[in-house]
Amino acid sequence: MKCQNCGVDVPEDKIYCERCGTAIQMVPDYNPEEDISIGKEEQKKTQTTEETEDNTKRSKWCYAIAGFCVLLLGGFITQGVYRSLHTQETITEPIEPVLLAKPQFSIEPGEYDYSPMLSISHPEQSQGTIYYTTDGTTPNENSYMFHSPIEIREGRTILRAIFVRFDGIQSEEADGTYDVIFDYPEEPEFDIPGGNYSKGLYVTITAEEDCKIYYTTNGEEPDYQSHLYRGRIYIPVGLTVLQAVAIDEEGGVSAITEAIYNVSENFTIDNESMEHVE
Repeated sequence: MKCQNCGVDVPEDKIYCERCGTAIQMVPDYNPEEDISIGKEEQKKTQTTEETEDNTKRSKWCYAIAGFCVLLLGGFITQGVYRSLHTQETITEPIEPVLLAKPQFSIEPGEYDYSPMLSISHPEQSQGTIYYTTDGTTPNENSYMFHSPIEIREGRTILRAIFVRFDGIQSEEADGTYDVIFDYPEEPEFDIPGGNYSKGLYVTITAEEDCKIYYTTNGEEPDYQSHLYRGRIYIPVGLTVLQAVAIDEEGGVSAITEAIYNVSENFTIDNESMEHVE
C-alpha cells in the first residue's frame, strides 16, 4: 500500500506512514465509475438472461405452432387423399342396374308326354313388352314378342324371357327347360304281307286301341289328311304300295308301316271281292 499523503510505500502490517505519520486507510478508495461499470455488467447479464429466457419461450412457442401446423397440414392432406380415393372408387365402381321382377311362365319346366301351350305374364305387362327365345339364346328387344300362347313341341325347348318397360327398365330373366317326349303308339300291322299274288286280295290293318289309322296306296307317306281306315282294303291287279300310320288321341303319330303288293292280271274277281272294292 502507498501513503495517501506522501506516496511512500507502507508495509502491509503497518497502519500509519513512518515517514509522515499519516494513518493508512484500510478501505479501498471508492470509484463510482467502477460501480457504474459493475452495475452495467450486472444489468447486461440480467438482460441477457431475460433475453435468453424470452428466446427460449419464443422458440418453444414457435416449435409448438410449427408442430400444430404440420399436424393440421397432415390432416388436410390425409383428408384430401381419402376424398380423392373415395371419389375414384365411386367413379370406377360400376353401378348395378335396377331390375324389375321376372316374367312368369304358366307351366312349370319339366318333362311332358304332350305338347303344352305356355303363356308368359308380368305384373306390369300393360306398361311394356315381353320378349322371349326358344333356342336358349339370350332374349333382347330383337327377339320374339309374346302375344299369344306358345306351343312347346316335341323335343327339348329352352325358353328364356325378359320384360322391358316402356321407359327402358328391364326385368330379370326367367328361364325354363321343357322336354316333350311323346308316348308314340305302335305302328300298324297288316294281316297279309307284301309280295307277288295271282289274284286280288283284301288287307286288314290293326293298331292300338284309341288310335285312328290313316293310309295311302299311291306311295305317298300317310298323315291325318290321308284316307281314314274303316275296314278291309282291296288290293287290285297291278302294283300297290300300301302305307299306314296310327295316330292317338293326343296327336302321337306312329312309325309308318309299308307293304308292296304285286298282283298278276290273269285272274277272275269273284263276287265277294267286288263287294269290298273301294
